[in-house]
Amino acid sequence: MTTIYKVCPICEARNHRNAALCATCGTTIADILPRQDSDEGEPRAEIYEFRYGETDLAESSLAFRGRVGSAILLILIIIATGVVAFIALAPRLRENEVTSVHPTITVRPTRIAGPTVTPGTPIATFTASPLPSAIPTQTPSPAPCVRKVAEGDSLIAIVSRCGHSSLAILPTVMALNDITDETRVQIGQEIIVPRPSPTVDPASANASADSASASSKEDQLERLAFDPFAPTLTPTLLPGLMWHVVRPDQDMIYIAAIYETNMKILADLNPEINFPLCDFSEVYGGPECTVQLSVDQHIRVPAPTPTMRTIPAALGSETPTPRPTATFNAPIAQSPANEAYFSPFEQVTLRWVGTGWLDTNEVYRIDFTNMDSGARFQADTRELFWIVPAEWQSQDAESHRYSWQVSVLNTVSNTIDYMTEVRTFVWQGTGQAEA
Repeated sequence: MTTIYKVCPICEARNHRNAALCATCGTTIADILPRQDSDEGEPRAEIYEFRYGETDLAESSLAFRGRVGSAILLILIIIATGVVAFIALAPRLRENEVTSVHPTITVRPTRIAGPTVTPGTPIATFTASPLPSAIPTQTPSPAPCVRKVAEGDSLIAIVSRCGHSSLAILPTVMALNDITDETRVQIGQEIIVPRPSPTVDPASANASADSASASSKEDQLERLAFDPFAPTLTPTLLPGLMWHVVRPDQDMIYIAAIYETNMKILADLNPEINFPLCDFSEVYGGPECTVQLSVDQHIRVPAPTPTMRTIPAALGSETPTPRPTATFNAPIAQSPANEAYFSPFEQVTLRWVGTGWLDTNEVYRIDFTNMDSGARFQADTRELFWIVPAEWQSQDAESHRYSWQVSVLNTVSNTIDYMTEVRTFVWQGTGQAEA
């Protein structure tokens, strides 16, 4: 009996002769010609349609010429690889062959006997002794420096104008001129200051390298001594200040807490340190305040006020002990600078720095003077700034010069101490100029 069916070109499954899709793999077989089995049951040979299925991977689809060409190409690749390997290894094989044929011969140098030394009678020699150095001559001491105190002048400024770069001479000057308080000098008073001793020229032949380097370091420290806001350690500090050395795991908030101060005072005392994003209206600068510090860095901080204790009654057998000297608050003027100019409607704020804490009965006294009209004003505050009110400004259209000074006022005894230098600035009036 004859059977007619379609063979799937992909999975070679038999399907019905009228089938459009393979029942096994779903391949389209609509264009496949049906096959017919012979009477013996063997299928009739059909020519395979290579347009169906993935016939490019079938080994039987490769032609005879392609097979022969692939074999020849593989043989050529193997021969080329062997030639390249032989060329690369040929120099090494040649070196090994030369080394084995010609062995290396090591020649040892012949030791030559040196001349023998026969001991004889020693011959006396003379050593030249250095000539004695010249006896140094005494240099006459220079005459002392005499300066008169001018308005707004200070004892430190006079000492610096006489050539001194260190405050170590200040006690000598005060004793020489019978001055008990360095902040109280009279205008027109003559101040006698000893001349500074001459320094050794580091370029001279007699100066050693060690003394030159030591003197240069001392001179550098002495030059920084007059700057109260120097970025490095200075030999002296203003009254009421002390140095704090930064230790590991310490930040500026910790320093402000242990010295009972705030970020504003630390920023004023250390202008060389950057206080970014710090809100000075808050004690510790706010959450965004971050100050970069390094270990062993020196920071100026207010010295703590000594605690007052009750002294017991003397019995007559006690050993006298010295009492600590109480720190005091000496304000330092900051801004505005001398001869600064302000427009008519510009706000003027006077700022200063305190070197300690005010006592409960102390305030800052501001003395404000219109130098052109002679009008004087006064105000008291416990802050480190004062905004000049509009009533103190001139009402005409002219520019007026103003002077200001800050001091510490004791409200109980009504005494004034530690006055700052007198500073001046120019402020134009609010009036309209005539046409």
